[in-house]
Amino acid sequence: MLILLDCRPLQAAGPDADRSRIIFSAAAALSASAGIEWVMVADHRYRPGLFPALPGRVVIRRALPGRAGWRWWYDRQLPRVATQMGVEGAWLTGGITGEMRVPVCLWMPDRANPLAGGKPRGYAALYKSRLKPGLEHAAEVVCHSQRDRVWLEGIGAERKAKIRVLAAVADESIGILSPAEKEKIKAEHTEGKEYFLADLTGCGEEEAVNLLKAFSLFKNRQRSQMRLVLGGRMEAREGMVELLKTYRFRQDVGWSERAPDVVWPAGAPAGAAYAVLLPIEGNSLGATLLNMWKAGVPVIAAGGGLFEEMAQGAILGVAPGDPVALAAQLMRIYKEEDLRQELTCKGFERLKVYSRENFLQVLRVITEIAAC
Repeated sequence: MLILLDCRPLQAAGPDADRSRIIFSAAAALSASAGIEWVMVADHRYRPGLFPALPGRVVIRRALPGRAGWRWWYDRQLPRVATQMGVEGAWLTGGITGEMRVPVCLWMPDRANPLAGGKPRGYAALYKSRLKPGLEHAAEVVCHSQRDRVWLEGIGAERKAKIRVLAAVADESIGILSPAEKEKIKAEHTEGKEYFLADLTGCGEEEAVNLLKAFSLFKNRQRSQMRLVLGGRMEAREGMVELLKTYRFRQDVGWSERAPDVVWPAGAPAGAAYAVLLPIEGNSLGATLLNMWKAGVPVIAAGGGLFEEMAQGAILGVAPGDPVALAAQLMRIYKEEDLRQELTCKGFERLKVYSRENFLQVLRVITEIAAC
C-alpha cells in the first residue's frame, strides 16, 4: 500500500517536535507491520536528512505563504501528487482536508482548538473555516488528548466514532539510572550537588524571570546547596544569558550546552535530577513528562492543561506565571521524601496508560478503518 504523507506542517514544527515524532513513529510502525510505503510531500525548504527515513520517496513541491498558499497546498499541490503517484490513501497533518479522492486520515494540530482567545490569520484562518467539513470528509481523525477529542465531538457529533486519540509515548531507551551513574552526572554538572532541572523549551523571557524568582525564594527560605540546571530550546536565550549575569544565585545556576534532543530525554542530566521542572506547556504533547516518569524522576509542571490531564495526580501542578506557588512546590518536593516517592510511583502507573502497546492498538484501528 502506498500512502501520501503531508510533511509541510511537520517541517514548520521541526522533526524534534512531539507531534512530528508521533507521526513519524506511527508511519514507521505501519511500514514494519504492514509493509506500507510513503510518498512524503515536502515544500521547497526541505533538505535531505530533515525527516527520519521511511520506505518510499520524498517529493518536493513549491509552497506559497499565507492563507492562499495553504489553500493551494491542500487543494492543488497534494491532490496532484496523489494522482501522479497513484497513492491509495493520505495522511494530512495540518488538520485541513483538500480535494483528495482517496481515503484521508486527518491529523489535528497539537491543540485541536488553537484559535481560542486569538484572531485567526493565515493558516489558522483556513484551519478554522475548513474544520467542520474536514471532519466530515475524513475517513479517520486523529487528535492527541481526550480534551481535544471532546472538543472535536462538539463540532461534529455525528462523526465522534471516528475521532481517535493517539498520545505520545516514552522513549524506549530510557530507564532508571544507578546511584553510581547519578553521582557521576552530578559530579560533571553540579560539583556533586543535588539539582533541579528545568526544561525551558518554548519559554520566553517572562517565564524565565518567573523561574529565577521562584528559585530565589526557594534559596532564601531553604538555605540549601541545591542547584538549578537549565536545558532545552529557549526562545529568548540571549535574554536569559543577560539575566544570569546579575542574578544573585548565578553561581548555583548552570546552563546545559547540550542539544535539546540530548538533554531531553536522554539520561544525562535529566535522569539524575532531584526533580524536573516543566514551567510551560507550549505545544508539548507530553513526551518529556512521560520520559521523566520512565526515568523515575518526579515532575513539577504547568497545571491546568494537557500535563494535568495526563498526570491525574502524578505531578505537582503549578499555575503558569506564579513564582511564589512554584517556590512552594520546590520546597515541598525538597523536604518531603515521601512525596517524591509517591510521585515516582504514580508516574510509573500512568505510563501504563501511555504505553507503546496502546499506541500500536490505536494505530491498528486507524489503519483498518481508514484504509490508510
